[in-house]
Amino acid sequence: MHFSFNNRLTAALIGCCILAINPLNAEAEVLGEMQVQPDNYENLIRVQFNARIQFLRAVPVGKSNTVLVYFRIVQSDDQVENKSVESRKTKPFERLPGITATLSPQVGKVNKLSLQIGTDKIPANMKVRAGTNGRSIDIMFGDKLIKHQTGLVGKRYALTLLKTESKSELGRVIPREFQDYEVFTSQQTRDGRPLYELNLGYFATPEQAEQVRAKLVAQFPEVDVIDLLKRREETLKAASGRAEPTFASPEAPLPEVEDQSASLMAKAQEALKAANYELAITGFNQVLLLPPNKNSQEAQELIGLARERNGELAKAKAEYEIYLKQFPDGAGADRVRQQLAQLAVPAPGAPKAKRRDETVIKTVSGSFSQFYYGGSTQTQTAFDTPTTPVTSTLSTTDQSELRSNLDLTGRYRNADADQKLVFRDDNVISFLDTRPNRNRVLAAYYSYKGLENGFSSSIGRQTGTSGGVLGRFDGAQVGYSFAPKWRINAVAGLPVEFPALETDRNFWGMSLDADELTERLHGKTYFINQTGDGILDRRAVGMELGYYFDARGTAINALIDYDVSYDALNIGALTGSWQTEGGSSLSFTFEQRRAPSLATSNALYNSAVTAMSPVPTSIKQLLATSSEEQIRQWAEDVSAITEQYAVGFLTPLNENWQVGGDVNLTNTGALPGQTLDDGTVLPPTPATGNIYTYSLRAIGSGLLRDNDVNVFTLSLNQGDTYHGELFAFNNTTRIGAWTLEPSLKYYQQQTDPATDLTRWTPEFHLIYQLKGSLSLEADYTYEHSKTTSPGSSDVSQQHFFYAGYRWDI
Repeated sequence: MHFSFNNRLTAALIGCCILAINPLNAEAEVLGEMQVQPDNYENLIRVQFNARIQFLRAVPVGKSNTVLVYFRIVQSDDQVENKSVESRKTKPFERLPGITATLSPQVGKVNKLSLQIGTDKIPANMKVRAGTNGRSIDIMFGDKLIKHQTGLVGKRYALTLLKTESKSELGRVIPREFQDYEVFTSQQTRDGRPLYELNLGYFATPEQAEQVRAKLVAQFPEVDVIDLLKRREETLKAASGRAEPTFASPEAPLPEVEDQSASLMAKAQEALKAANYELAITGFNQVLLLPPNKNSQEAQELIGLARERNGELAKAKAEYEIYLKQFPDGAGADRVRQQLAQLAVPAPGAPKAKRRDETVIKTVSGSFSQFYYGGSTQTQTAFDTPTTPVTSTLSTTDQSELRSNLDLTGRYRNADADQKLVFRDDNVISFLDTRPNRNRVLAAYYSYKGLENGFSSSIGRQTGTSGGVLGRFDGAQVGYSFAPKWRINAVAGLPVEFPALETDRNFWGMSLDADELTERLHGKTYFINQTGDGILDRRAVGMELGYYFDARGTAINALIDYDVSYDALNIGALTGSWQTEGGSSLSFTFEQRRAPSLATSNALYNSAVTAMSPVPTSIKQLLATSSEEQIRQWAEDVSAITEQYAVGFLTPLNENWQVGGDVNLTNTGALPGQTLDDGTVLPPTPATGNIYTYSLRAIGSGLLRDNDVNVFTLSLNQGDTYHGELFAFNNTTRIGAWTLEPSLKYYQQQTDPATDLTRWTPEFHLIYQLKGSLSLEADYTYEHSKTTSPGSSDVSQQHFFYAGYRWDI
């Protein structure tokens, strides 16, 4: 939906941001934002998560526009399971289709995200892969990431690595450090013989080119900096035949030059027709930087036309004059003279004309949804007494509430900056006396990202996804790119979480980003400092690394967070995914972390503190009777060490079947009790010991209908005192506007000394897409479990359901 940013809309969205400054307690969301063209990549959409996740696999549903993405939550900052339907939506932009991501309530180690891509079918060149920050999934359209070009910045200078009369020398190996630069060839003539060049680019300034030249001189002694703008002028002279050619004549160019010229010319002409004048200018300029070719003359004419339509009248005049100087005769010259005569170039000092493509995006997107959630439990217990059996029945209503979610994003992007206003709210009307109504402002912030000046910022209620910021906060983040591949950032704010702590906490931090050490390697190092009621709450240093091995999605993510005040490792994690050309995938996770994360304020959850009378509710109250050293010891004692190691593999057998399996080892220390935002009290839990899970999995596509996916899972669980077996089946079928998802789980467990558990869980999930922007959704889950032990037998029946609608704006 395109719109004009009128006063009413702007005031409404800014008002939403002001509401967020009031520190309400917000509950967990798993889904973060959908980012269109993040990091200025023109062919990428990113699904951001409010948790560290591991991408496992993506499975298309037949020939429909649905893709199921399976992922594992490695660590959630809020430590709360997803309890409601979450949805995010983007609108079509340039060549990118609109995407709707939906995450339904799920229980289990593996989560399923549904992506609706476009309105018809999935584009053939689309790939879903892991993000490089460990908190995202990237949806890429094409074989490689393409940077969005807004002009000729960074394209003027290059390096000539070598000149040779042997064409085979052009295959010389480029050092790995520089393989992310573009490599291109050119040809000169010397004494009537061809002289080939191997070139590396591009660079915005001769100083940048010189820095790289110094690193290459040992391997390429004749490496030299070249000015491509001057070479372009020489190219036009050679193409026009009005000067002695420096390059080979246009009648006998290198075949690869003609191929590259034809490809660039087609893309530039397409951009010109689509009124994307900045991209067209870049494309025509690249054609003109090549050695003389059959497109040189036409490219010089069209680059003038593109600049004229872009409002760059003075530059258009210069381009037309260059054309007439080099090609004074012919039909093209007549057209150019006519265009030149119609130009009205402003006088020096006059106001700058507004570029026609200045507004690239001006949209409001989002959704509004309402769902009713209901649930009940009936437990029947039979006691085997010495005289007669005794039976008792307990029935409870676990959930009865109407939940409304509003998600709004206003976006304004031009050639200079990308600006957004984001507001998300969650409102719950409870029909149970034991649970109050509540409203949570989950996000409300303004963000700015300069596309030319290197500045970025966001202010308001937001969720930190990197840099040592744990979870949601009210505050601000600012960043500045002080070099092409380096960015420095600062953040400050007040944590927002539930249960609410009366402790007055605030934090600040600094981080350094290496956005593109290479095209595939991204990194960040950070420092974070947080205080609570005047004493140190958290002080940590950390490093994040993400590396792509190839465009298919082979990636490794690493995170280290070390608390220097406690002298202890908070998080050490390494996750990865590998995908082969044949479609096989391998995933792994190696992690050790503290749960909850180390922080002095965690002392309030220690049993020694909760046993006090009255129970302290702030660090300030604890300081009145205890030393800071004692409080920190309580905090450290309540933070358990959790370890997780997992390896999974999946490979296709044929067009319809994929098979694989995984092995998982977890070990969690004792955890404190916790009170959730809905009033649920979680009791303290003892250490688990080593828990092993061995799973086999088969995925069948198109078994019953063309557009279906069937997942069969068999798992064996082994702990120190129990072992269990799980069989699960899940089906997703698209039939026109309907999506059907029936599933069935059967679990049995034997626990020492003599306790047996069996559990059946059938579920049916239904979605109906009505008129494109409105969807209806319902889910019903029934769980029947039986537990037998010496002297008693329990039979429990649970019913959980929800139904509602979502309107996409």
